[in-house]
Amino acid sequence: MLRSFTLRNFRCFQNFTLESLERVNLIAGKNNVGKTSLLEAIFIFLNPTNPESLIQVNRLRGISRSIRFEDIEEMRGFFFNQDINKVIEIGGVGNNEIQRTLKIRFPESEEAQIDDLPHKSIDFKSDESLTTEVRPYDRLELEYQDPNSEIKTSSISLRADGKLLGNRYRREKFPLGIYLTTSTRSPIEDAERFSNLERVGRQDEVLETLRLLEPRLQRLSLLVMNREPMINGDIGMGELVPLPLMGEGMGRLLSIILAIANAKGGTILIDDIENGLHHSVLIDVWKAIADAARRADVQIFATTHSYECIISAHQAFETSEKDDFRYHRLERVKDKIQAITYDMENLATSDEMNLEMR
Repeated sequence: MLRSFTLRNFRCFQNFTLESLERVNLIAGKNNVGKTSLLEAIFIFLNPTNPESLIQVNRLRGISRSIRFEDIEEMRGFFFNQDINKVIEIGGVGNNEIQRTLKIRFPESEEAQIDDLPHKSIDFKSDESLTTEVRPYDRLELEYQDPNSEIKTSSISLRADGKLLGNRYRREKFPLGIYLTTSTRSPIEDAERFSNLERVGRQDEVLETLRLLEPRLQRLSLLVMNREPMINGDIGMGELVPLPLMGEGMGRLLSIILAIANAKGGTILIDDIENGLHHSVLIDVWKAIADAARRADVQIFATTHSYECIISAHQAFETSEKDDFRYHRLERVKDKIQAITYDMENLATSDEMNLEMR
């Protein structure tokens, strides 16, 4: 579990530190202050030897529709002021007080060797083809220093003509990280995660939470509809109803609880956590999220634009036996983004509560 997190030259963050992290962390601030970018940086850091995580982030942003790195311009937005000559540095300190670091850079172009290239990318019809096709290429490089001080390098490479040379990285296993955006909820992924719980008899954990929004819900069932699995619910109508038809809030809460339950020992990132949820249920929703996170030993980072969401989180954790919630407000001061962190005591007594909370 992260206790502190640092960023240099990542998106809008030139030099940024987030400290006093807890199991549940709520992040707020004005528009364009970096809330989503912070979640993206954490997501990339969770699997630091896999450069494809950057591609996935760009797809979620709508910058690229491809599943591959195809153009250096697609990666420019990760760098502060879009300057690819800079080096991105991401660091984190966990419970063991050991620093882990990740550096992301575009090294200077180098001459590609024929032996390094996949044969399908080379035209051997003439000598001329070798001089025109095999050219210097761009390489996005990730350098990760693990808790044992071992440095591991991974990369994605492009030839100068834009053709993909391939990826080079270690497929290492890290604690699971799941990133839930506001627009990418997948009923198929939800169905798979529900199936994992049902296999071990834990499906009622989800049912109890969903009853916060729909008290009539009696049971959940996984059915195949149009050749795809989908979670359905029994609300006493005689036939099961697909969960997506019960409203955006039901779908949102379902995805959150399923992600937490399936990420034991991992991290869940949630953008605009209040999306689709009525303010009247937010206190109970936060209590359910806290209980689920503690059971699964999961750390949560969530963003919000809602004042009611912040107050509800404070009220939910105020009555908790564990002090494992922190609120972090991002603000821009003289073109620099900084975080102001509130613990439960500060939240309860702050004179700024009604003015500066969001």
